[in-house]
Amino acid sequence: MEISSDRMKRAPFFLIAIITVLAILSFFTVLQIVKTYRNTGYVDLLALTLSGSAIALSVYMILQMRREPLKLGFEPPKVSTLIRCSKCGFETTREFKEGDYVLKEAEPCPKCSGPMFIYTIFRETEEKKKK
Repeated sequence: MEISSDRMKRAPFFLIAIITVLAILSFFTVLQIVKTYRNTGYVDLLALTLSGSAIALSVYMILQMRREPLKLGFEPPKVSTLIRCSKCGFETTREFKEGDYVLKEAEPCPKCSGPMFIYTIFRETEEKKKK
């Protein structure tokens, strides 16, 4: 089952809502700290640190959601199916399809119209060149 890249790029609505509420509450907390400082001269460093961290985390999460997903360099290997004619030995290779299995009957042979069967299923590997 393949997930479309458009669907993967969209962030869930509730996550954006939670981040927005976190940022707004943190902003109002900073305003309350400033108001308290003006009235009493007392600074609540713990509340200020936590609010500042929450605002920074909210901004970071919003920026990360807008970025392109990180590609780790892993690509699924290409899987191929080898089909062989049981009469004349004609062989053809095609891309693996869901439901393929060894000895499954495939389309008729293009040369002799004999029955063709899946002979093997394999993945193609690329050998890395050593420098």
